[in-house]
Amino acid sequence: MNDNDKKSYDSLFAFLSEYGKDGYRGAINAQTAVWENGTPDVQPLLLKCSLPAGLDEKYPSYNPGEIHADKVKMLLNGMKDMAAAAMSGMHAVPSIRANMGCGIFPSLFKGILPRLFDDKMPWVVDHLDADEIRSLSEEDIVITDEFKLALEHMAYIGEHIEGTSAFMFPLDLQGPFDTAHIVYGDAIFYDMYDDPELVRHLLDLCCHAIEIGIKECFKLITDTSNVVAHYNDVVLPKSRGGLKISEDTSTLLSLAHIDEFVIPYTNRVLGITGGGYVHYCGRNDHLLKRMLEMDKVCGLNFGNPDKHNMDSVLQTISNAGKVYYGYVTKADGEDETAFFNRVRRSATAAGDGKCRLLLQYNTEYERRSEVKEAWEACD
Repeated sequence: MNDNDKKSYDSLFAFLSEYGKDGYRGAINAQTAVWENGTPDVQPLLLKCSLPAGLDEKYPSYNPGEIHADKVKMLLNGMKDMAAAAMSGMHAVPSIRANMGCGIFPSLFKGILPRLFDDKMPWVVDHLDADEIRSLSEEDIVITDEFKLALEHMAYIGEHIEGTSAFMFPLDLQGPFDTAHIVYGDAIFYDMYDDPELVRHLLDLCCHAIEIGIKECFKLITDTSNVVAHYNDVVLPKSRGGLKISEDTSTLLSLAHIDEFVIPYTNRVLGITGGGYVHYCGRNDHLLKRMLEMDKVCGLNFGNPDKHNMDSVLQTISNAGKVYYGYVTKADGEDETAFFNRVRRSATAAGDGKCRLLLQYNTEYERRSEVKEAWEACD
């Protein structure tokens, strides 16, 4: 760490330590109550704000290509983001990860290596072919140099945030079908018809890779808390398993293929820890229905809430006893008080009256108090 980076680190560490001196207990308790089907003392709002003028420029920001192999730059990026979450003053819990991109678990397959870019996250462009996949067994899934680099980043980050009350969260975990798609490429869509045994073999290997990788991650998440953090705002109780998995590619499948190639393997991965929440971009109503039927799925997160009728979907999720965590699109011309009332009512189950919502919301630093007042004024 050079002198300039050391100054930034020391300043951010002091800032986060001051904001985190109570350990975010109120926020953690409120979020945990929502996840565990209870009634929080205060309905949590996962608010993030921009850093105030002058402070944002004070700390460096690095692009995805710069941070990938540089643990110091990755740490400083994450600490700056955590400062914005801490400063919001609501119920976001600051957290950080080794941000290696969605190719990190696929990299446990030898020959899969993400390509780095300055303007976007790493992406896998070179895939294994069918013969290479057929030749693989579980013994071939090992900790590769790329995954070892990620674990080294995690160890460094964990050491350097100790004392801030912030959390470290696991590497980017894609679901088994997403992982298989990254490893094999678009050929997987043909072979669901032409060679389903190959696809099932690959999915078995992906489940094994995920189990190896997630256990290594949890070895480095050494806090004694009863929660696992994710995405610099949410915490998930270990009683609900603590995992987050992504099912983006699964949104492209028919119901029959979801039932055959997604549900059994997703259920297997969630069984590693006992459960978690599921993220996906896009929209697939068949996938939503199946996710809500899975006991090990405790919540949903959408990358494109604008593609859904969120009033209806929030009610459906809550009635199923699950939690919606994430953003909801505000209607044109809708003020914050009306918006907050609408989404909270929509996410309140008809049967038991519980609001199963962990709403993410962004604002400018100068509007924090105004947003807080609008949230707390909800009926």
